[in-house]
Amino acid sequence: MHQSPKNTFRTLALGLTLSFAISGCVIHVGGNHHNEDFTGSVSKVFGGIDIGDHRTVSDLSTVNGGIELGDHVYTGSISTVNGGVQVGEHADIESINVVNGDVESDDHLTVRQSITTVNGEIQLAKHAKVGGNLITVNGDIEAADVALSGNIETVNGDIRIEGHSQIDGDITFKRPHKSNNSDTPSLVLGDDVMLDGSIILERDVNLTIPDRLKSRILWQNSHQ
Repeated sequence: MHQSPKNTFRTLALGLTLSFAISGCVIHVGGNHHNEDFTGSVSKVFGGIDIGDHRTVSDLSTVNGGIELGDHVYTGSISTVNGGVQVGEHADIESINVVNGDVESDDHLTVRQSITTVNGEIQLAKHAKVGGNLITVNGDIEAADVALSGNIETVNGDIRIEGHSQIDGDITFKRPHKSNNSDTPSLVLGDDVMLDGSIILERDVNLTIPDRLKSRILWQNSHQ
């Protein structure tokens, strides 16, 4: 039977409504299952991604939505544009890249490469291991008892590292653009923090660091 234009429009409208409803929901890969149940990647435009405990998945990405991982989750790279990342205990992740959102983890996080966010904070609970860098532009960086193979870098954020932390690289405060009118950031390093690299300052920074690390300070002009 020939379908009238009016019915065709209704069918199309219903299909579009269902499509947007599905694309806007949260994808949940539930817990209480074994790792072999799902090992694929998840990519979304609208809506968040929620991975339950004891899961192994591939890359996770979303444009408008957060990403939440349970405990003992093993994933590839994680990326989101507008949304934060929350990670449970003993998670193992390839890398984390965020534009507008915070990165927060529970104890014993392992990230094999770097954690970066442009407009957001990085907050790592105790005993995190990061194989690359910790980088923000407009966000604070906080960690305790962290083992970091790379560098720590920010422009306008505060940096606080406590406990028995080991930083193999440098700590750098980049010079802000002239249009970025911000308060003076601060660097706080606990008494037991070990730093193999330098403290590179391209701008004024309020320093609270052990006396033994003051010789690591290098003032630099970023235009040179």
